[in-house]
Amino acid sequence: MTPRAVVIVGAGLAGARAAETLRAEGYDGRVLLVGEEPVAPYERPALSKKFLAGTRDEESLLLRKPGFWESRGIELMLGRRVETIDPTGRIARTSRGEELAFDALVVATGARPRRLPFDVPAGVRELRTLADAKALREELSPGTRLAVVGGGFVGAEVASTARSLGVEVTIVEAAPAPVARILGNAVGHMLAARWRDHGIDVRLRTGVSSLRADAMGRVDSVVLTDGSELRADVVLVGVGVEPVRELLLERPALHVHPAGDVVGPGHWTAAAHDGAAAARRILGLPVAAPPPHYVWSDQFGLRLQIVGSPNPDDRLQADGDDDSFAVRYLGPDGRTRAALLANRPAEAAEIRRLLADEALACAA
Repeated sequence: MTPRAVVIVGAGLAGARAAETLRAEGYDGRVLLVGEEPVAPYERPALSKKFLAGTRDEESLLLRKPGFWESRGIELMLGRRVETIDPTGRIARTSRGEELAFDALVVATGARPRRLPFDVPAGVRELRTLADAKALREELSPGTRLAVVGGGFVGAEVASTARSLGVEVTIVEAAPAPVARILGNAVGHMLAARWRDHGIDVRLRTGVSSLRADAMGRVDSVVLTDGSELRADVVLVGVGVEPVRELLLERPALHVHPAGDVVGPGHWTAAAHDGAAAARRILGLPVAAPPPHYVWSDQFGLRLQIVGSPNPDDRLQADGDDDSFAVRYLGPDGRTRAALLANRPAEAAEIRRLLADEALACAA
């Protein structure tokens, strides 16, 4: 039975794609897209890059132009949170006391930043939302001392942007190398060397034991696990994210469809596919196989593109120089299972096609 009303919880990429796909496939019932942020769906990856640098404005981040949602009869309900779901009565209740009836529900609540395991003073930031990026951008003036806790891609992107603004930056990473869990120690050390060449103080095998504040209650230093103390005017915590799963049901229900970062790997392409797939399942349409994992990062003059799912234990095959290189992750049969490409867009596109073709062949 075609549902009369679909409620989509979460107005990020997955939720937006679900709403768009419903309409694109001819669904003419009610579509409600509920988002906790007070802004229409926007492009999150740019927050740590051009938006933070001030070269893109808020309107340019929007996934769709103003008027798109209304023209397609998609009801944006922004600035509220869905707090509870009654899967039997098929009612979603919001933080404003609204009760939204649904025949089908998409849970696309995304992920939230992980926090440090202790209280933090003022001046400690995270970067997940547009509001976070605005607050951080106001802090990054020339000569400011920024400490980035966590050597992941978001932290590296913020560090790169901050350096271009004249900020002094230190990255603190507890692992032996940044992004080692994903790309392996050798590649992580290669990236760390690039960061140092661009003026970043990189501290590896070092965690944060506490944060100290000045007399006004604002952070002024980071105490590290090696006993040293790092002066800082601003601290960005970038130690990963965790899915927002409070609304997921303990037992699956045919009319409730999780999508995006709440269940997926946290990649742009995966979230887009998941949202569209949820809409197609609601309508009883076939769902395409997910594309190979793909993520990109702009940092320190490199456009890094990761295709596939790297295994740090795979054999590596590398070529190129500091400004343009490729690292392929080879399986036991010698085939490329994943790759990291730096400033090689054509090669990245070629490997994406190769992995997609292999996945289709395996599924046939």
